[in-house]
Amino acid sequence: MNREAKAQGDNPHTERAHPERRRYPHLRAIYPDARSHIDHVFHNRHDWAGSPIDYVAHRIIHEYYPQLVSHDVRILVGAIERVHEALAAADKAH
Repeated sequence: MNREAKAQGDNPHTERAHPERRRYPHLRAIYPDARSHIDHVFHNRHDWAGSPIDYVAHRIIHEYYPQLVSHDVRILVGAIERVHEALAAADKAH
């Protein structure tokens, strides 16, 4: 066993004890920018010309990031929407 592996085995607070749960590093890299493009959609919380909010958000992200497959767009928009839902719930609690 090399020194690094032994050191990690001795320390319960290493990455080995808490493996990285996050996936999709390519989406994490663009998350802040993507969120800035669609935040206004979730702040207004109304239909946009008769289209549901999530549909509009998906279209905006797809336009800004055409290289993303549909699955990635759904993951990214879903993550942003969950943040807005949590913020809205926190606002109601106060």
